[in-house]
Amino acid sequence: MSASAHPVPSLWQKAQYWTDKMLWGYRAVGIGAALKGSARMAYLYARRPNHSELHLRSGQILEFKFPSQLPRALLMFGDFVDPEFAFLRRTVRPDWIVADVGAAIGQFTLFAAILPVASVCAFEPSAANVAALAANIKRNGVADRVTIHKTALSNCETESRFDTTESTWVSGLSETGSEIVAVRTLTDEFPRLGLDHVSVLKINVAGFEPSVLEGAMGYLAGGGADILILLLGLGSLDWYAKVAKLGYRFFYYHPKEAALYEVTAFDADSVLNHRPWPARNIIALYPPAVEAARAAGISVRRL
Repeated sequence: MSASAHPVPSLWQKAQYWTDKMLWGYRAVGIGAALKGSARMAYLYARRPNHSELHLRSGQILEFKFPSQLPRALLMFGDFVDPEFAFLRRTVRPDWIVADVGAAIGQFTLFAAILPVASVCAFEPSAANVAALAANIKRNGVADRVTIHKTALSNCETESRFDTTESTWVSGLSETGSEIVAVRTLTDEFPRLGLDHVSVLKINVAGFEPSVLEGAMGYLAGGGADILILLLGLGSLDWYAKVAKLGYRFFYYHPKEAALYEVTAFDADSVLNHRPWPARNIIALYPPAVEAARAAGISVRRL
């Protein structure tokens, strides 16, 4: 499959994604906090500045262009909502190398960079997002431990057109895109960059996760990443099952219980409808990472 032939999510799929995201946020923070976030959103739309910034509870400041880079979920629900952040804070080690595929303007990259880790590699193909990402890295004083790669990771090695949409969060490879970007497979690109092993691999690429996972299978086959943080999506279910066959175990993390709940079946009902805590990402752990979690006082349970 060529990079330019990747299927674009349908309007129905996008609607399902945003509905799920909103429900996840309301359940995680409660109606009161969500209403305050909605008020902040309304205020920003009323002012309509060219640029704005968001002060996160974790200490970072996230600058963005309005409205194209508006981080709606962060603005409405705040950070520390995603339970995998709590998991990483509990298990982090100073020798960790973190890879952020689909870094956008830097939320996860900045979160990882303020942890006591060795380095963070951020992959983002959109020129507009890369500019904001670089500014946010500099603004937050973590440029010494973050490297930006303006590259799209997918299931083939080529150059392709990239469409930066009005909302840069959902931009992607497209036959009609105005940017030309380098497209690489994770299996080939990571070793070229000296990333023979990473501690954390986060993948959130606006619905194109199956193509990234397809291009990562050779790398993951040898346990190239200890911890995977993967955006939930129906199109990825078959790939979760394939990754599980490589020895990875899939979980949801419950931050209040400090417990990992294991997912062992990869149909839509098993993966999406039995989350013990609101989550929009799923965690996959290689066996040593499971043992490290246990050593950090995290229990492992079955859904």
